[in-house]
Amino acid sequence: MTELRAWQKEAFEAWRAAGSRGIVEAVTGTGKTRVGVAAMLAARSLNQQVLVVVPTIDLLEQWFTEVKNLLPSVSVGRRGNGHKDDFRHSSILISTIQSAIMRGAPQPRPGALLVADEVHRYGTDGFARVFSDRFDHRLGLTATLERQDEGVDTYIRPYFETTIAGCDFARGRRDNVLAPVRVMTVAVEFTPDERRKFDEHDAVARDARQHLIAQYGCTAAPFGAFMKDVAVLSEQRDLPEGRLAGRYMSAFSKRRSLLADCAGKLSALAVLAPALAESDRSIVFSETKASAEAGSVVLREHGVKSSAYSSGLDRLARTRVLQQFRAGALTNLVAPRVLDEGIDVPAVDVGVITASSSSRRQMIQRMGRVLRPKPGDRAAAFVILYVPGTMEDPALGAHEAFLEQLLDVAEEQVDVSLQDAAGLLTDWLSRPLVVLTDPVAAQEVPDSGDLQQAETVVAQPESSGILDLALLDAPGGRDAALRYVATLPVQSARVAIQVLGLDGAPARSVEQAARDMALTADEVIAIRRTVRGGFHQIARFSSP
Repeated sequence: MTELRAWQKEAFEAWRAAGSRGIVEAVTGTGKTRVGVAAMLAARSLNQQVLVVVPTIDLLEQWFTEVKNLLPSVSVGRRGNGHKDDFRHSSILISTIQSAIMRGAPQPRPGALLVADEVHRYGTDGFARVFSDRFDHRLGLTATLERQDEGVDTYIRPYFETTIAGCDFARGRRDNVLAPVRVMTVAVEFTPDERRKFDEHDAVARDARQHLIAQYGCTAAPFGAFMKDVAVLSEQRDLPEGRLAGRYMSAFSKRRSLLADCAGKLSALAVLAPALAESDRSIVFSETKASAEAGSVVLREHGVKSSAYSSGLDRLARTRVLQQFRAGALTNLVAPRVLDEGIDVPAVDVGVITASSSSRRQMIQRMGRVLRPKPGDRAAAFVILYVPGTMEDPALGAHEAFLEQLLDVAEEQVDVSLQDAAGLLTDWLSRPLVVLTDPVAAQEVPDSGDLQQAETVVAQPESSGILDLALLDAPGGRDAALRYVATLPVQSARVAIQVLGLDGAPARSVEQAARDMALTADEVIAIRRTVRGGFHQIARFSSP
């Protein structure tokens, strides 16, 4: 316990207080495995046997290595990937979920502990067979408890009973568990033919969505709930609503394919290649195997030691690619979803997202891949490529909660043209990120949050504000500021507009903005710091 991070101790104690039954949510890279090991140690002190279930062979081997290293005096066995250990010789048995639910699978003594890693994966009739009454103590681990069906509410929550807040991105940054991060969004264009096809599929999808909501009662928002309803309807192919749902899903898929494989994104990777070659390691998150392979070819042609990493490779080839990536023989992977969950990769400097995802869990997994701490406290960088005017466009709400969460912890954020992106990324990689210490934030603000008492701290005039007046008054400066603000989450945008005076009114103080927005002074200051970094980059790349 003394080696656990603060959030891990808190989550473990909360789990114990809940009767040793619960699910801990902690984003990728923050160390949720250690909470599981702490639970195992507690179980062994009570002479309980432990079953750990994982969804993949890669995770089977990773858990086995981790537990053996941390609990060297405990007998640990494996089930799956050719291993057939059981509880006769193992106090802790780590098993793939497939092996754990097989007929005749070894069972622990009654009263055991179950640790279910990536627990969201087990919300089906088949996998949920592992949720046995034999386990008095139950711990689920996940980055986010989300599925596209009803499996969480049907199988998972009733069994584990409690959901425990472990570590989100904001907590990870506060505790220095996650690296500081810079974010740039970069627009790329369709070819005329790609745009024509996209618009055709988009019209079909929009029309079908409207009718599915208005005529057949599909949930309008959030999008995940809408997709769940559509998936259910699509199974009724003999009914009009089923055929309409199928038409929507087909058009939706074709739109996504066009976005994933558009020529502009391959061209963008070629432009970014010199900067990626400068990074220690990078990952390009693609949508399909085809786009992963094509992207890797482009990067190799431009001097980046890159390989595709997808389900198109057999297990031996994937293992070899990861070994080369860890050793530095490869410095870039281009990977679709196969790399999103569970695979242990070394610290990565840059993550390039070539296609947005409708899965919040998938995007959170991708964030965690890049935000892991790096040697020398290096900052991470995200480059998000998008086609304007599509569901990828941040100005139209793309990436949903993912981008909002990312920008909430970002030290710098800017939208730049493709011609400026490589130069900025190279600059980010060569220039250490100095987290700005806000002169107002550095002063003590009363914990009570009473803004009247804090008036002398947050109501004083600023010498420069978020953006020098010279930048706003420069030709096109105010338009550039408004374009940047349009990329921000709604709340952050409203704060930026107020403290800059972009709505035509005089710029408001931190105190005024906090009152108007029903925020604390600290929250306004944090938003202002993020916006300042973005505007500084705009000024830098807008100068002649």
